[in-house]
Amino acid sequence: MAFVQFVVNGLLVGALFAAVAVGFALIWGVVDIINLAHGEMMMLGGYVSYYTLTLVTGAQGTSPNASPLLAIATVPVAMAVLFAVGYALQRGLVSQVTGTDLFLTLLVTFGLSILIQQLTIQAVTANPRTISVTFADPSLTVVGIVMEKLKLIAFVGALALTAGMFGFLKTTRTGRAIRAVAQNPEAAALVGIDVEHARATTFGLSSAIAAGAGAFIAMILSIDPQMGLIYTLKSFVIVVFGGIGSVPGALVGGLLLGTVEELTAGLVSSKWTLAVSFSLLIVLLVVKPSGLFGEGVEE
Repeated sequence: MAFVQFVVNGLLVGALFAAVAVGFALIWGVVDIINLAHGEMMMLGGYVSYYTLTLVTGAQGTSPNASPLLAIATVPVAMAVLFAVGYALQRGLVSQVTGTDLFLTLLVTFGLSILIQQLTIQAVTANPRTISVTFADPSLTVVGIVMEKLKLIAFVGALALTAGMFGFLKTTRTGRAIRAVAQNPEAAALVGIDVEHARATTFGLSSAIAAGAGAFIAMILSIDPQMGLIYTLKSFVIVVFGGIGSVPGALVGGLLLGTVEELTAGLVSSKWTLAVSFSLLIVLLVVKPSGLFGEGVEE
Protein backbone atom coordinates (compact mmCIF):
# COMPACT_ATOMS: atom_id res chain seq x y z
CA MET A 1 0.00 0.00 0.00
CA ALA A 2 2.89 2.38 0.72
CA PHE A 3 4.27 1.67 -2.75
CA VAL A 4 0.91 2.56 -4.33
CA GLN A 5 0.76 5.73 -2.22
CA PHE A 6 4.16 6.82 -3.55
CA VAL A 7 3.06 6.13 -7.13
CA VAL A 8 -0.13 8.16 -6.71
CA ASN A 9 1.82 11.06 -5.17
CA GLY A 10 4.29 10.87 -8.03
CA LEU A 11 1.57 11.03 -10.66
CA LEU A 12 -0.05 14.04 -8.99
CA VAL A 13 3.25 15.95 -8.89
CA GLY A 14 4.42 14.60 -12.25
CA ALA A 15 1.52 16.25 -14.08
CA LEU A 16 2.91 19.64 -13.01
CA PHE A 17 6.37 18.65 -14.24
CA ALA A 18 4.75 17.66 -17.54
CA ALA A 19 2.94 20.99 -17.92
CA VAL A 20 6.22 22.87 -17.46
CA ALA A 21 8.02 20.53 -19.87
CA VAL A 22 5.39 20.87 -22.61
CA GLY A 23 6.34 24.50 -23.09
CA PHE A 24 10.03 23.60 -23.08
CA ALA A 25 9.40 20.96 -25.76
CA LEU A 26 7.38 23.40 -27.83
CA ILE A 27 10.17 25.97 -28.03
CA TRP A 28 12.76 23.29 -28.75
CA GLY A 29 10.62 21.83 -31.53
CA VAL A 30 9.47 25.07 -33.19
CA VAL A 31 12.11 27.74 -32.52
CA ASP A 32 14.92 25.14 -32.38
CA ILE A 33 16.58 26.52 -29.27
CA ILE A 34 17.06 25.09 -25.78
CA ASN A 35 15.54 27.79 -23.58
CA LEU A 36 17.52 27.83 -20.34
CA ALA A 37 15.26 30.62 -19.04
CA HIS A 38 12.15 28.45 -19.21
CA GLY A 39 12.15 27.73 -15.49
CA GLU A 40 12.16 31.47 -14.81
CA MET A 41 8.92 31.82 -16.78
CA MET A 42 7.38 29.26 -14.45
CA MET A 43 8.77 31.10 -11.42
CA LEU A 44 7.39 34.44 -12.62
CA GLY A 45 3.99 32.84 -13.15
CA GLY A 46 3.99 31.76 -9.52
CA TYR A 47 4.80 35.30 -8.40
CA VAL A 48 2.08 36.83 -10.60
CA SER A 49 -0.45 34.45 -9.02
CA TYR A 50 0.87 35.23 -5.53
CA TYR A 51 0.75 39.01 -5.92
CA THR A 52 -2.63 38.92 -7.65
CA LEU A 53 -4.04 37.17 -4.60
CA THR A 54 -2.22 39.56 -2.28
CA LEU A 55 -3.77 42.51 -4.12
CA VAL A 56 -7.28 41.03 -4.19
CA THR A 57 -7.36 39.82 -0.58
CA GLY A 58 -5.29 42.62 0.93
CA ALA A 59 -3.20 39.97 2.70
CA GLN A 60 -0.05 40.78 4.64
CA GLY A 61 2.98 38.51 5.05
CA THR A 62 4.33 35.77 2.79
CA SER A 63 1.33 33.41 2.58
CA PRO A 64 -2.02 34.94 1.53
CA ASN A 65 -5.11 32.84 2.28
CA ALA A 66 -7.59 32.16 -0.50
CA SER A 67 -10.47 29.88 -1.37
CA PRO A 68 -9.81 27.22 -4.05
CA LEU A 69 -11.86 29.10 -6.67
CA LEU A 70 -10.08 32.39 -6.02
CA ALA A 71 -6.67 30.70 -6.18
CA ILE A 72 -7.56 28.97 -9.46
CA ALA A 73 -8.80 32.28 -10.88
CA THR A 74 -5.25 33.64 -10.70
CA VAL A 75 -3.96 30.97 -13.11
CA PRO A 76 -5.27 32.63 -16.33
CA VAL A 77 -3.98 35.98 -15.07
CA ALA A 78 -0.47 34.54 -14.70
CA MET A 79 -0.73 32.91 -18.13
CA ALA A 80 -1.83 36.14 -19.83
CA VAL A 81 0.96 38.19 -18.27
CA LEU A 82 3.68 35.67 -19.12
CA PHE A 83 2.36 35.21 -22.65
CA ALA A 84 3.02 38.90 -23.21
CA VAL A 85 6.46 38.63 -21.57
CA GLY A 86 7.41 35.59 -23.65
CA TYR A 87 6.21 37.16 -26.90
CA ALA A 88 8.19 40.32 -26.21
CA LEU A 89 11.36 38.41 -25.28
CA GLN A 90 11.24 36.41 -28.51
CA ARG A 91 10.65 39.48 -30.66
CA GLY A 92 13.19 41.68 -28.92
CA LEU A 93 15.99 39.30 -27.97
CA VAL A 94 15.75 35.64 -28.83
CA SER A 95 14.95 36.28 -32.51
CA GLN A 96 18.37 37.91 -32.84
CA VAL A 97 20.12 34.59 -32.23
CA THR A 98 17.54 32.15 -33.67
CA GLY A 99 19.10 30.04 -36.39
CA THR A 100 22.66 30.90 -35.36
CA ASP A 101 25.14 28.81 -33.42
CA LEU A 102 23.56 26.56 -30.77
CA PHE A 103 26.15 27.60 -28.20
CA LEU A 104 25.22 31.27 -28.71
CA THR A 105 21.53 30.58 -28.07
CA LEU A 106 22.46 28.70 -24.90
CA LEU A 107 24.55 31.66 -23.71
CA VAL A 108 21.76 34.16 -24.44
CA THR A 109 19.02 32.17 -22.71
CA PHE A 110 21.32 31.36 -19.78
CA GLY A 111 22.13 35.05 -19.41
CA LEU A 112 18.43 35.85 -19.60
CA SER A 113 17.80 33.29 -16.85
CA ILE A 114 20.37 34.91 -14.55
CA LEU A 115 19.05 38.40 -15.33
CA ILE A 116 15.43 37.49 -14.51
CA GLN A 117 16.53 35.69 -11.35
CA GLN A 118 18.56 38.64 -10.06
CA LEU A 119 15.93 41.23 -10.96
CA THR A 120 13.33 39.17 -9.09
CA ILE A 121 15.56 38.96 -6.01
CA GLN A 122 16.01 42.72 -6.05
CA ALA A 123 12.28 43.29 -6.50
CA VAL A 124 10.78 40.80 -4.01
CA THR A 125 13.78 39.47 -1.97
CA ALA A 126 14.80 35.81 -1.90
CA ASN A 127 12.33 34.79 0.82
CA PRO A 128 10.20 31.75 -0.15
CA ARG A 129 6.50 32.49 -0.58
CA THR A 130 3.44 30.31 -0.91
CA ILE A 131 -0.30 30.57 -1.44
CA SER A 132 -2.38 29.13 1.38
CA VAL A 133 -5.55 27.54 0.00
CA THR A 134 -8.21 26.78 2.61
CA PHE A 135 -10.31 23.60 2.68
CA ALA A 136 -12.77 22.35 5.28
CA ASP A 137 -11.14 18.94 4.81
CA PRO A 138 -7.77 19.14 3.02
CA SER A 139 -7.57 15.48 1.97
CA LEU A 140 -9.69 12.54 0.89
CA THR A 141 -9.14 8.79 1.10
CA VAL A 142 -9.93 6.37 -1.72
CA VAL A 143 -9.43 2.63 -1.09
CA GLY A 144 -6.82 3.40 1.52
CA ILE A 145 -4.91 5.94 -0.60
CA VAL A 146 -4.74 9.45 0.88
CA MET A 147 -4.81 12.29 -1.65
CA GLU A 148 -4.55 15.98 -0.89
CA LYS A 149 -7.36 17.91 -2.54
CA LEU A 150 -5.04 20.73 -3.53
CA LYS A 151 -2.72 18.30 -5.32
CA LEU A 152 -5.72 16.80 -7.11
CA ILE A 153 -6.77 20.27 -8.26
CA ALA A 154 -3.23 20.98 -9.45
CA PHE A 155 -3.16 17.57 -11.20
CA VAL A 156 -6.39 18.27 -13.08
CA GLY A 157 -5.25 21.81 -13.88
CA ALA A 158 -1.89 20.60 -15.23
CA LEU A 159 -3.60 17.98 -17.40
CA ALA A 160 -6.00 20.66 -18.68
CA LEU A 161 -3.07 22.93 -19.58
CA THR A 162 -1.33 20.11 -21.45
CA ALA A 163 -4.50 18.97 -23.23
CA GLY A 164 -5.36 22.56 -24.11
CA MET A 165 -1.95 23.09 -25.67
CA PHE A 166 -2.23 19.85 -27.64
CA GLY A 167 -5.71 20.76 -28.87
CA PHE A 168 -4.62 24.28 -29.80
CA LEU A 169 -1.75 22.99 -31.92
CA LYS A 170 -3.95 20.41 -33.65
CA THR A 171 -7.18 22.30 -34.32
CA THR A 172 -6.54 26.04 -34.65
CA ARG A 173 -5.21 28.03 -37.59
CA THR A 174 -2.42 29.47 -35.44
CA GLY A 175 -1.57 26.00 -34.16
CA ARG A 176 -1.28 24.66 -37.70
CA ALA A 177 0.96 27.61 -38.61
CA ILE A 178 3.19 26.83 -35.63
CA ARG A 179 3.45 23.18 -36.67
CA ALA A 180 4.25 24.21 -40.23
CA VAL A 181 7.08 26.46 -39.02
CA ALA A 182 8.39 23.59 -36.89
CA GLN A 183 8.48 21.26 -39.89
CA ASN A 184 9.91 23.65 -42.48
CA PRO A 185 10.17 27.41 -41.83
CA GLU A 186 11.21 28.21 -45.41
CA ALA A 187 8.21 26.40 -46.92
CA ALA A 188 5.93 27.98 -44.31
CA ALA A 189 7.15 31.44 -45.33
CA LEU A 190 6.52 30.64 -49.01
CA VAL A 191 2.84 29.93 -48.34
CA GLY A 192 2.35 33.21 -46.48
CA ILE A 193 2.95 32.30 -42.84
CA ASP A 194 4.64 35.01 -40.78
CA VAL A 195 7.45 32.87 -39.39
CA GLU A 196 8.67 35.40 -36.82
CA HIS A 197 5.16 35.97 -35.51
CA ALA A 198 4.61 32.21 -35.26
CA ARG A 199 7.85 31.79 -33.34
CA ALA A 200 7.04 34.66 -30.99
CA THR A 201 3.57 33.21 -30.42
CA THR A 202 5.19 29.87 -29.65
CA PHE A 203 7.49 31.51 -27.12
CA GLY A 204 4.50 33.27 -25.58
CA LEU A 205 2.45 30.06 -25.38
CA SER A 206 5.40 28.21 -23.87
CA SER A 207 5.81 30.91 -21.22
CA ALA A 208 2.05 30.94 -20.56
CA ILE A 209 1.74 27.21 -19.90
CA ALA A 210 4.85 27.33 -17.68
CA ALA A 211 3.27 30.25 -15.80
CA GLY A 212 0.06 28.28 -15.29
CA ALA A 213 2.04 25.40 -13.82
CA GLY A 214 3.97 27.88 -11.68
CA ALA A 215 0.72 29.22 -10.24
CA PHE A 216 -0.30 25.70 -9.18
CA ILE A 217 3.18 25.03 -7.78
CA ALA A 218 2.87 28.18 -5.64
CA MET A 219 -0.27 26.64 -4.11
CA ILE A 220 1.16 23.24 -3.18
CA LEU A 221 4.86 23.95 -2.63
CA SER A 222 6.56 27.35 -2.46
CA ILE A 223 8.21 29.78 -4.83
CA ASP A 224 11.47 31.69 -4.70
CA PRO A 225 13.55 33.56 -7.31
CA GLN A 226 16.13 30.76 -7.60
CA MET A 227 13.77 27.85 -8.21
CA GLY A 228 13.80 28.07 -12.01
CA LEU A 229 17.00 26.13 -12.71
CA ILE A 230 15.83 22.85 -11.21
CA TYR A 231 12.61 22.97 -13.25
CA THR A 232 14.56 23.75 -16.41
CA LEU A 233 16.72 20.68 -15.76
CA LYS A 234 13.66 18.53 -15.07
CA SER A 235 12.03 19.80 -18.25
CA PHE A 236 15.12 18.82 -20.21
CA VAL A 237 15.01 15.30 -18.76
CA ILE A 238 11.28 14.97 -19.47
CA VAL A 239 11.57 16.19 -23.07
CA VAL A 240 14.38 13.72 -23.79
CA PHE A 241 12.36 10.96 -22.09
CA GLY A 242 9.29 11.64 -24.23
CA GLY A 243 10.92 12.67 -27.48
CA ILE A 244 11.86 16.17 -28.62
CA GLY A 245 8.84 18.17 -29.80
CA SER A 246 6.26 15.59 -28.66
CA VAL A 247 3.49 16.98 -26.42
CA PRO A 248 2.14 13.49 -25.51
CA GLY A 249 5.74 12.45 -24.87
CA ALA A 250 6.24 15.37 -22.47
CA LEU A 251 3.10 14.34 -20.59
CA VAL A 252 4.21 10.73 -20.23
CA GLY A 253 7.76 11.81 -19.39
CA GLY A 254 6.53 14.16 -16.66
CA LEU A 255 4.34 11.51 -15.07
CA LEU A 256 7.23 9.04 -15.24
CA LEU A 257 9.70 11.49 -13.69
CA GLY A 258 7.31 12.41 -10.88
CA THR A 259 6.70 8.74 -10.08
CA VAL A 260 10.41 7.90 -10.13
CA GLU A 261 11.25 10.83 -7.83
CA GLU A 262 8.50 9.99 -5.31
CA LEU A 263 9.48 6.32 -5.23
CA THR A 264 13.13 7.24 -4.77
CA ALA A 265 12.36 9.72 -2.00
CA GLY A 266 9.97 7.33 -0.26
CA LEU A 267 11.94 4.11 -0.55
CA VAL A 268 15.53 5.43 -0.45
CA SER A 269 16.08 9.14 0.26
CA SER A 270 15.12 12.49 -1.28
CA LYS A 271 18.85 13.18 -1.71
CA TRP A 272 18.94 10.59 -4.50
CA THR A 273 16.03 11.83 -6.64
CA LEU A 274 18.06 13.84 -9.17
CA ALA A 275 20.79 11.20 -9.36
CA VAL A 276 18.25 8.47 -10.16
CA SER A 277 16.41 10.67 -12.67
CA PHE A 278 19.55 11.53 -14.63
CA SER A 279 20.74 7.92 -14.47
CA LEU A 280 17.49 6.87 -16.14
CA LEU A 281 18.06 9.59 -18.74
CA ILE A 282 21.48 8.16 -19.58
CA VAL A 283 20.06 4.64 -19.86
CA LEU A 284 17.27 5.84 -22.16
CA LEU A 285 19.71 7.74 -24.39
CA VAL A 286 21.73 4.56 -24.80
CA VAL A 287 18.72 2.30 -25.45
CA LYS A 288 16.46 4.70 -27.42
CA PRO A 289 18.15 8.02 -28.23
CA SER A 290 15.02 9.46 -29.86
CA GLY A 291 12.97 9.11 -26.66
CA LEU A 292 9.79 7.18 -25.98
CA PHE A 293 7.68 8.99 -28.60
CA GLY A 294 10.41 10.53 -30.74
CA GLU A 295 11.33 9.52 -34.24
CA GLY A 296 14.85 9.08 -35.48
CA VAL A 297 16.10 11.43 -38.18
CA GLU A 298 18.01 10.11 -41.13
CA GLU A 299 20.59 12.11 -42.98
